[in-house]
Amino acid sequence: MYRLCDKQGRLLYVGIAYDPDARWAQHAAVTRWWRDVADKYVEWYETRAEAERAEIVAIRYERPIYNKRDSPKPYKGSTAKRGLALPRRISIKDEIWETYQVVCAEEGLTVDEDITRHIKRQLRAHRAEERRHKTELRRLTSTDD
Repeated sequence: MYRLCDKQGRLLYVGIAYDPDARWAQHAAVTRWWRDVADKYVEWYETRAEAERAEIVAIRYERPIYNKRDSPKPYKGSTAKRGLALPRRISIKDEIWETYQVVCAEEGLTVDEDITRHIKRQLRAHRAEERRHKTELRRLTSTDD
């Protein structure tokens, strides 16, 4: 079983292969995310069945970005070299990010869930403000008549 990470240590992909180098060459040929791979980690198992079970557990609990099969939140975009919709990227200092991850875990949330919740809250507030503005505009224009 192998894990592929980017230079920030984010888990990009988990897979299994008898020959990891050959499998990585396939990834390099067909996926755009391969260019982000900075670190590769390999764990060997006695049998393929054991490796398959370990892969499923790793995908479910470690949530690599680009795995689709067995993922609780599968990556929805294309991973092909053409037309890939990359995940959003933001720059946050490591110490802030690490503290944020701890806070999210204490609340029983993943970072993705918390950020998504925050964005949805912001969008709801924005839409409510737009509705108030339109209502006020209609009120003002109707009193002018």
